[in-house]
Amino acid sequence: MNKIKRKLAAGRVVTMFNPDFQSPRLVEYLAGFGLDVSFIDAERMSYDFEKIEEMTRAAHLAGIASVARAWMNDPGLIVRYFDCGLDGMSFPHVEDAADALRLVEVVRYARPKDHADKIVIVMVETPEAIGRLDRIVAVPGIDVVNIGVNDVAYAMGHAGEPEHPAVAKLVDRGIERILKGGRTAALNVLTDWETRMPQLIARGVRWLNVHANVFIARGARQYAELVKRSMNAARRTAASRGRSGRRS
Repeated sequence: MNKIKRKLAAGRVVTMFNPDFQSPRLVEYLAGFGLDVSFIDAERMSYDFEKIEEMTRAAHLAGIASVARAWMNDPGLIVRYFDCGLDGMSFPHVEDAADALRLVEVVRYARPKDHADKIVIVMVETPEAIGRLDRIVAVPGIDVVNIGVNDVAYAMGHAGEPEHPAVAKLVDRGIERILKGGRTAALNVLTDWETRMPQLIARGVRWLNVHANVFIARGARQYAELVKRSMNAARRTAASRGRSGRRS
């Protein structure tokens, strides 16, 4: 059993980060902060196979796992992705147990000797898929079920409103079904870490997804705001001194 699966079996939290940039050095750097898995999102970005190998190699050198998401759940593509050295894959658009079973069987075909060590993440992204979670989680070989909250919100007619009460209610129901089925529940943590993360962990979520560009944007924004406040304070101090000098 690989390190990530051991951590999940122990009920500990796993953090998977999307580096957002095709930079092996960034993967190595972020791994040093105690994060667990590098996520290569080839559904959204233009990763080629050579870059996937480089990013995966960087993750392994840093002592963390590497997981990818392809732009389609094609068996030939999945095999080629695993040949790049990946520790697992995240499969989007899983609608029912038949989809999940087919993907698990492709993983077994792609990695006949060590498929049990590979991390299999299925993504449910519609209300209908959440309604079928009892059967999806019963498929042997699935490790993690990721609820795509933004996609669920869109499908429910609440585009851009992942925290809409109706969406939140359905997602909570989905988390309950995943945990009841003995699988790990995964969700995104975006900008409101202080509030969102404790809530998810309290609900039993043990796989958290984050973005490097959020780390960078948050730090850069705080820095820029601090510079602005400091300059304003310096101007007020200078103006105050000027007034004092004129009075004396």
